[in-house]
Amino acid sequence: MASSPRQRRRSPAWRRSRQRPRTSRGIPWACLGITALLYLSMGLLLAAFPVPYWIWNVALAGVMAQALALAGPQALGRLRWWRANALVLLAILGTALMAIALGISMGFVGTENLDEVEVGATVFEVIRVSLLATFLPAIGAIIGAETGDRLLHTLNRLQTTLVLAATCIMGIGLGGVIGLLIVE
Repeated sequence: MASSPRQRRRSPAWRRSRQRPRTSRGIPWACLGITALLYLSMGLLLAAFPVPYWIWNVALAGVMAQALALAGPQALGRLRWWRANALVLLAILGTALMAIALGISMGFVGTENLDEVEVGATVFEVIRVSLLATFLPAIGAIIGAETGDRLLHTLNRLQTTLVLAATCIMGIGLGGVIGLLIVE
């Protein structure tokens, strides 16, 4: 059976993605502010302790991986299975890098007088520091992904990635500066 000449051809996928209607929701300033505050607290924790300089490189790599992934459900729903799962893996890797950087940074917490160390208090402190170093990057990744999804309503993927990366890097940088001012 021959197809009728009146059938409309579908435009290529790249044209359809460029022609999608954009809503006029605007930029989600509250989500960007919350994201910046979460990363500011991570930068504050990184700068509060005397860590090696390469820890900051690990944290920056984690932030860039998270911003590139934009692993929110709306952003991933438009992609094919393989690419969506690769981006989720990239987001998980970025979150893990941030958790590793915070864990190493917070590992420099200690005391100079070993006679005053109590086992119970030390175990509690290690658990508290570990939970903070794990949950803070995880919450930052979740809020960042939601912010990326909301930004995709207004901006295209490249613009969203740049805005999200700039917000996270600005947060870590400001947190680092505040941390250095507090320590000194």
